[in-house]
Amino acid sequence: MLGPLEVSISSECVQFEGAKQRALFTLLALRAPEAVAIDDLVEALWGAHPPRGAAQALQKQVSRLRHRLGGASPIVHRPAGYALEVDTEAVDARRFEALVERARLELAQSDPVQAGSHLRSALDLWRGPALADHRADDFALREIARLEEMRAVAIEERLAADLASGHDADLVGEIQALVAEHPLRERLRAHLMVALYRAGRQAEALETMREARSLLVAELGIEPGPELRRLERLILAHDPELTPDQAPPALAAPLPAPPNAMIGRSGELAEITALLLRPEVRLVTLVGPGGVGKTRLAVASASAVEGLFPGGVVHVDLDGLEDAGALAAQAASALGVVATTADELGERLGRATRGAPALLLLDGLDRFLEDAGQVWRLLAAAANLTVLATSRAALRLTAEHAYPVLPLAAPNAARLFVARATATRRDLAIGDDQREIVDAICARLDGLPLAIELAADRVRMLSLPALLMRLERRLELLTCGPRDLPARQRSLRATLEWSWDVLDDPERTLLGRLTVFEGGASLDAAEAVCNADGDLGPDVEHRVSSLMDKTSLLRTDAGLDHHPRLRLLSTISEFAAERSGDLTDIELRQARYFLRYCERAAEQAAHGHRREWLERVAQEWGNIRLAHECFLRDGRAPEALRVAIAVARALPWDAHTHEVRGWLADGVRALPPGATTQHTTALYWNGRLAISQARFAEAQARLQAALEMARELGEPYIEAAALAALGRRAALVGSKDALALCEAAVEHARGTGDELLVADAVLFLAGACERAEDWGRAQALAAQALELYREAGDPYGCATALAELGWYDLVHGRPDAAEERLDAALELRRGHGDDRRLVEPLIDYAWLTLLRGAADDARAGFVDCLALARQIDDRFIVAEALAGLSAHAALIGRWRDAARLAGASAAAYDDIGAPPWESVTLMQERALSSARAALGPKRFEHLVAQGRALSLEDALARPADERGQRYVRGASARRGRVADIA
Repeated sequence: MLGPLEVSISSECVQFEGAKQRALFTLLALRAPEAVAIDDLVEALWGAHPPRGAAQALQKQVSRLRHRLGGASPIVHRPAGYALEVDTEAVDARRFEALVERARLELAQSDPVQAGSHLRSALDLWRGPALADHRADDFALREIARLEEMRAVAIEERLAADLASGHDADLVGEIQALVAEHPLRERLRAHLMVALYRAGRQAEALETMREARSLLVAELGIEPGPELRRLERLILAHDPELTPDQAPPALAAPLPAPPNAMIGRSGELAEITALLLRPEVRLVTLVGPGGVGKTRLAVASASAVEGLFPGGVVHVDLDGLEDAGALAAQAASALGVVATTADELGERLGRATRGAPALLLLDGLDRFLEDAGQVWRLLAAAANLTVLATSRAALRLTAEHAYPVLPLAAPNAARLFVARATATRRDLAIGDDQREIVDAICARLDGLPLAIELAADRVRMLSLPALLMRLERRLELLTCGPRDLPARQRSLRATLEWSWDVLDDPERTLLGRLTVFEGGASLDAAEAVCNADGDLGPDVEHRVSSLMDKTSLLRTDAGLDHHPRLRLLSTISEFAAERSGDLTDIELRQARYFLRYCERAAEQAAHGHRREWLERVAQEWGNIRLAHECFLRDGRAPEALRVAIAVARALPWDAHTHEVRGWLADGVRALPPGATTQHTTALYWNGRLAISQARFAEAQARLQAALEMARELGEPYIEAAALAALGRRAALVGSKDALALCEAAVEHARGTGDELLVADAVLFLAGACERAEDWGRAQALAAQALELYREAGDPYGCATALAELGWYDLVHGRPDAAEERLDAALELRRGHGDDRRLVEPLIDYAWLTLLRGAADDARAGFVDCLALARQIDDRFIVAEALAGLSAHAALIGRWRDAARLAGASAAAYDDIGAPPWESVTLMQERALSSARAALGPKRFEHLVAQGRALSLEDALARPADERGQRYVRGASARRGRVADIA
């Protein structure tokens, strides 16, 4: 990436398809191994004008990039987005940064020769401008600027190393050229002045300073910085400090040596060191909860820049001090100077360093937040001083650059655990089969480095599965840390207690009550649940702000509506809940709040706001689950069922289908015996959701029971809805009574006067007509359903009807009309529905793509639909996607693959107890005719039988083993065969 993009795997260069594919890889590599959000990727690839269906377009780009990378692609999907899981050393930009950081440490340890060698190695990695392929791309501009600045700094540091090694006269020409190229970089001029002076050219050194002054005043309106002015004074005085064997005066109090390697913080380290080196930055505060690794990161950052602060880099440990006003005195004592106030300390430091840049690390400012003003007075008194601080809360000073230190990302957390665990037990071998356990351990510990290190120490006596199981009580388990740690860091509980003690009673009460939420809470929810009685005062927002000011136990981020969302790490939540006593009443308040939330979501989703509420409900899923469990646990089955029914109404085709069906079943079991409207409604939704999973036997039982109960209770709406769902189920399984059931459902639905129910029933009747191959009536009914959905204002229903009409166009050889309708269906579904249910129009689109001869795109479409169908547990679409893949394989001459995939598809249909749609069978069989002819009937049927016996993974993996058959015909021949399926 330090030049034109080059990617090699096993010494073979990867050839990218185009600019977007290169940009996608570059963006993933820049943040590897962290995930990049889907919105960020879409914006980077398409800017302010993304295509319709940007998420699907991105998915296709990722799929093609994975194909380009081949083998076990390092690109993985995570909840946060997509990530490139490679070692950071595999990326030249990260390797460059690591070499520079190593050289800085060597400079700080007075080893300029070795430092110069590593800096030259780092600079040799550059093959041209950073990210040369993306110099005009918005997403890359910031990273280009950062890398180019690091390159310039690395050159300056290599010169500093060479000067310290005694190479003076040899460097004059090189530095003069660099100054001519970068006339405003003061450090280069400082190097030139030193090199000229040591070469006996004092007058030229002073002339360099005069040129710098004239240029800076003319260009920027500023005087040269303190370092250049200091050098001018030293040169005029022929100060011995300028000779190579003498270093400038530096402060005492060296940095503590790290006991072991820091893992997983290279990105943060680079950002913090870049901050510290910016001339306008005087104060950087690392902010985060106890145990997140602030001290370790601060010490590493200070060590990395030590060579760039000739006045010294010193560490002041404030642990154990609690006296207000003692901050300046303690810092003075650590630095070996006498001062009782911040002003005195600043004056002493300025004299001690002779104005040379110095860095002061104040570690543990949490207890001195009220004295934070002393830090500012110190900076005002010592213009050459930069302060790096660690604190659980920001200092809230004007000059402050607060840098949040977050828990480790999952891959880095696992690396840390493995490193510490194997250091504890040398005989411990963690194989690939145990990686999932390690990931689960780190997830249970929220990625907190202290908790991970304490847990790793427990492998002295516990196996990994036993450790994971015992982490249910992590506060009791994670004790007895290393003796060289401060007392507050020898157990997880002690670390949390240290933060808890600084809170007042209302703040502790609020923190404890927030533990009844899972996955965070909006400010409105927190106010409604935590302060329903008003005992926390009139302003919960003020309490939240106070919590954040005092500690990092509470985190906030922007929710979907851009309002603040409050979050607790699970370890902190466990501790706060333990300290808060009985929260039963608060849990019930939470349950009632989210019952109302779900019922509002159901109403809003029914009125065309489905996408917005799908996203909101997904965000609150943990809280909704807790509400359902709370009602069931308290014997409130009707309220538990209200939650489940509301969610089913809002998300009838969502990926949480299996869980919601479980909620419905649990609620029904907890009801008293006897038929009720709620009982009937729960049975209906359970059956309807079972249809979406292609669990047709279960659907029949639930819906038939709901129908009979509705008739018994005199509930015409539920009766009509159950009849419609039974008709849909009958059509899908090819039952002979499908038409009669659907016609009865239409009649009953019209009797209810509910437009949406009528539209659903009419559309289901169209499906029954399609199964009966009454295409004319099916198309007329689908068009009628579309008009009914439009009149009712239901865009989600319109999308379903349009997709149905598009399929009819495709089957009857009208590809242009099919594309137009399928495009409209996709746009409506993306704009108003659940992206996970794009699978229905998308698989129709894959067939259309195959029909038009774009075989590779069609295969990608079927593969994507297969993955999506498995995610949402739609087994009917899984079977159809396999049928599509078998047709694709036949049309490109991969006969054996085609036969095996046909067998896998047949087995999938048999497993759900439903045949494929007749139109799908027709298109698949036309494509397979070439495979049957090429292989011979016996061989073909043998391979189909093999496919029936394969697992889904094996059926999909098998084609990769037959490279000899891949694309055995030319493109024109493929297009000819594809036309045969029309």
